[in-house]
Amino acid sequence: MTSIELVPVVKTDPKKWSEDWSNAVFSRNERRRRWSKVRRLMKRDGVDLIVCLPCTNAHDRGQADPRYLTQLGENSDEVTVAFPVEGKVTAWLSRPGVWPSSNWITDIRSAIRGAGGATIASWLRENAPYQEATIAIAGLDSDRYAHCRAAEGEVNWRSVQILAESFPKARFVSATRILGECRWRKSREEIAFLRKGTTVAEATLDAVREHARPGVSERHVFASMMFANADAGGSFTPMFGWTTGPLGAAYHRLEQPSFRDFRQGDVFNMEIEGRWGGHIAQIDQTAYFGKPPRRLREAMAMSIEAFDRAVASMRPGAAIGDVVDAARVRGMKGCAVTGLGMHGRGTGDDGPLVVAGRPKPTEVLDMVLEEGCCFAVKPSTTVEDAPDYCKWGDSVVVTRNGAERLGTRRQELLALS
Repeated sequence: MTSIELVPVVKTDPKKWSEDWSNAVFSRNERRRRWSKVRRLMKRDGVDLIVCLPCTNAHDRGQADPRYLTQLGENSDEVTVAFPVEGKVTAWLSRPGVWPSSNWITDIRSAIRGAGGATIASWLRENAPYQEATIAIAGLDSDRYAHCRAAEGEVNWRSVQILAESFPKARFVSATRILGECRWRKSREEIAFLRKGTTVAEATLDAVREHARPGVSERHVFASMMFANADAGGSFTPMFGWTTGPLGAAYHRLEQPSFRDFRQGDVFNMEIEGRWGGHIAQIDQTAYFGKPPRRLREAMAMSIEAFDRAVASMRPGAAIGDVVDAARVRGMKGCAVTGLGMHGRGTGDDGPLVVAGRPKPTEVLDMVLEEGCCFAVKPSTTVEDAPDYCKWGDSVVVTRNGAERLGTRRQELLALS
């Protein structure tokens, strides 16, 4: 049997969604806002159907689009979605019926894992009008607004081939432009979720304060962070950026701990995600094991100054290039300079992607901020060519009157002893 012939198992489930068995979910008004906006842009671009295929890449950020449309996809559960320009939305998971985040839709069917193409092909056979339609596939490519860390797309190419081979009269295009535009500006509910996610990230940092000491294993601290993140209500599974080692000669960034123990004189640069209802906030923090030396204190002051300058420049109408320029600080008698790291925050790898020390495309620098855009803003300081010497960052929302931090923690260098 070829993958084209696989037919998903469809069963019914009499249960109804209940707050008693739930994760953090949005209101029906938020569903109405999103769906109407998506469908308006589908009509603008002549798209009849959006298809989301399973993709759990990058700590599940690859499922940003189905999560935006349905809220489904928890802890890397594979989600497939058929979202028509009019009519009922259908989703597929490993089990049919109610899920903790399924208060938006009722047509949830079971599907064979790893068979997104066959699943949608079966649905298209049931819905003949779409067999010659324009079908937009989510995650087929990237742009400056969405899937910014997946230049070549994130979907399973064999699944795309199955659809193209099965329905040669259909026209297949990318859904990234439509869904990226929709995700660019956040609603009040989405901003509230990102604020809550930032609270989760700060609770995770508190676990570092409590458990990280010289002689303690990195893995113990990592486990304590994971516990704190989950215990605070965070969605699974968060990403922790992890850079440790002697100050000025730390190991490169990982997303996991090593088997080493923390040592006196180590630096610990952290990126901590906090997720609430699948919406991803982020904070960045540098810690030092022992009494921080003067050069590190000065460098950290530069990172915090760069953050404050960047946030002060983030008003509706400002360009990303303006923010990059505002965050550039030189100090320490010319041997230190800051660089801006900044990227969108939401359901996944939202754009723009600005990385300190890397070239910035003109199309990214020219992007204009709008009210409701949310970002992780995280300047770092380079000292005598040692990159990421220290950093400080927070999640930020652009308001009508300027930018506002979503976090509440103090701007400081964390000393651990």
